Amino acid sequence: MTAEKGIGPKEFEAALGIPAGELDARTCGLLSDARLRYLPIDDAGQVRLQDEIAKQIANGFTIVGEHRAGIWRDVWQEQLDLFESSGYDLKALNPKFVAGSSILRWQGAYVRGVTEQFELVFLEIMRDWLFRTFLADIDHLYEFGSGSAFNVAAYAELFPETPITALDWAPAAVRIADVLRERRGMKIAGRRFDFFAPEPELTLGTGSGVLTMCALEQIGDRFGAFLDYVVANRPRRVVHVEPTFELYDPSRPHDQLAIEYHRQRKYLKGLLPALERLEAEGKATIRLKRRLRFGSRFHECFTIVVWDPTPT
Repeated sequence: MTAEKGIGPKEFEAALGIPAGELDARTCGLLSDARLRYLPIDDAGQVRLQDEIAKQIANGFTIVGEHRAGIWRDVWQEQLDLFESSGYDLKALNPKFVAGSSILRWQGAYVRGVTEQFELVFLEIMRDWLFRTFLADIDHLYEFGSGSAFNVAAYAELFPETPITALDWAPAAVRIADVLRERRGMKIAGRRFDFFAPEPELTLGTGSGVLTMCALEQIGDRFGAFLDYVVANRPRRVVHVEPTFELYDPSRPHDQLAIEYHRQRKYLKGLLPALERLEAEGKATIRLKRRLRFGSRFHECFTIVVWDPTPT
């Protein structure tokens, strides 16, 4: 029988590209408490999964874009109803799709998660590290595509004195953010936002931080208006956690399936090259570009890109 393996500080450091022994005590403690355990899958199992996933991709998935606005409206309304019926329990904000399949992608192979809600727990630990590492020195956080607001709620627990604006197209998502302020006392305000047509009157201070997390994936290659808006506002820091097409390796079958899935769904494409061009032009500094090699059955949503727009 295959022995279980775990993700502890050593494995987490390797995924994040941190030198061995440099992970902070808080993250080490969170990893210890979480006991992230998984079962490796043998070569024959890898092949079976690749065949199964290839067939699912061939059968087709829905394409992202504006036509899905009604779906997201309903998803976040359901999340708002759940949050209210739970008595405003923050756990009720966790989106259902984050805790999905027990089959996960880890370091170039498929594995089977043993720890309950493995993907969500990993995300929570990574997010905690990310917020404290790159968004601790800002004076206002703006999350674009805030959805269920579970990210801004987590940030507010870490930094309760920092004001937060949660922006989303869906009315229920905006309402969830306001309910967090009204019922939980968090310094969060909701606001409607359209990635395709940013409002110029919404200005970001030079000390502010911008966050997108698995949100830009939904707009494919139409990120230009949003990127121009961010560059024009010159916040202190921008953090993206998004599927990043350009970092997959097409020579590896494992990655090729993710590439095919990404293409079929028309997920985010071109953002990283655009940021690299901005850096070459002296308009941005990329502080971190890291594919964690962790994800769900079909792809990896958790690649981290952190950059600073160049001040005027």
